[in-house]
Amino acid sequence: MNIFNSPQRDRLFQSMKMGWYNFCPIEEETGIPLTDEEIPYALYYCHQVSPQIIKEIKQASELVGSVLTQAWSVIRTLDEETLLYYGFPKDTIKLVKYDSLAPLCMRLDWCWNERTGVKKVVETNPQTPSFWFECTEGNGKVAKHFGLKEPTLDAQEKLKLTLTQHVYRAASHLHKPISDCRVAFTALNNAEDLGTMQWLSNNLQYQSAVFPLEYLRIKDGKYLFYQRTGEPIDILFMWYPVEWLIYDTDENGERLWHGLEELILHKKVVIVNFGSAFALQPKSVFALITDLGYDFFNNKDAGTVFEYFPKTSLTATEIGNSYFSKPILGREGEGGYAVNSGKIAIRSNNNDPWYTQQNYVYQELLEFPKVEIAGNYMTAVWGAWLYNNGNDRFISGDVGMRVSEGEITDNLSYWCPIGC
Repeated sequence: MNIFNSPQRDRLFQSMKMGWYNFCPIEEETGIPLTDEEIPYALYYCHQVSPQIIKEIKQASELVGSVLTQAWSVIRTLDEETLLYYGFPKDTIKLVKYDSLAPLCMRLDWCWNERTGVKKVVETNPQTPSFWFECTEGNGKVAKHFGLKEPTLDAQEKLKLTLTQHVYRAASHLHKPISDCRVAFTALNNAEDLGTMQWLSNNLQYQSAVFPLEYLRIKDGKYLFYQRTGEPIDILFMWYPVEWLIYDTDENGERLWHGLEELILHKKVVIVNFGSAFALQPKSVFALITDLGYDFFNNKDAGTVFEYFPKTSLTATEIGNSYFSKPILGREGEGGYAVNSGKIAIRSNNNDPWYTQQNYVYQELLEFPKVEIAGNYMTAVWGAWLYNNGNDRFISGDVGMRVSEGEITDNLSYWCPIGC
């Protein structure tokens, strides 16, 4: 069985309307996808796991969510100097402190190693749509195809409930009835991000527009609108990194950030999972949790920090001579490297200067599990989704597995569907 390329594989993922089961490299000068150079992403395979492991990861993720809720509350009270110390870009600080709507959701990445007993959350990703459909709906469809059971039965219902609750909260924030609010979803114009936004919009019971980010415009500092129709937008789901957006310019070279920030601050638009989510996006948040110490948290949360959080610092010497280092605003493994006994052992294949020139965080070195797939052993990272239950408590969604042939998970790692 060819797990990377076969007619059966094409039929399965096309039937799921998953347009990104292969990745297409982008031609740098034109931005056009190179479809003749497609790279496999979704494996034609289903890795069987025990229901107990799924249950344990979900329970641990909810405990971690409680700690991150406390961290979010702390971050919003920190002064500018402290936020700059932890690597928040200066232009984001006002919004990080202002955005009082708690995050809608986040994805936790886990080193969950049953063999060694090491079970640590390595980072949180609140501001990304990546790996969402795969965990919530994709696993179940692939599991059924291979004669296995769906890992979680209620994940999609939780998602729908969460979306509805958050739209109501956003409308209340704007002091408008939900019936008067126009909702839109936008992301980068690629198959994965925009496809995920289309899927996400289908889980919302209200009518909404879905369009590429380049069609989003600001009208005279008064409102956001969809350029093709001219329709104003009240509530926007925009999955695009804040740390990129602060530098974006319009066709005249004028920076867009100030105008967007003013619309948000004056409650002319709500962007869901934006400023509040970005407050938890920097990898330095785990260093802040380490710096706060066990005494800061109640007994239950302190136990969670001890059990599930790796020691993390902005200074390598605080960790020792073995650690994993990554940029504070790192994504998809860019710029990461592992040091073992004082020597660099592994380095990411992706080292864009935008990442490598950032300040770094240093985290205790962990051994990730290996899984055997089609005769090869691959490094596995677990992803687990958390949703805001409407009362600013995070409840578990679904889980999933990414695997890579190397030691560092990056944007070319595979989705390995799971079933029970």
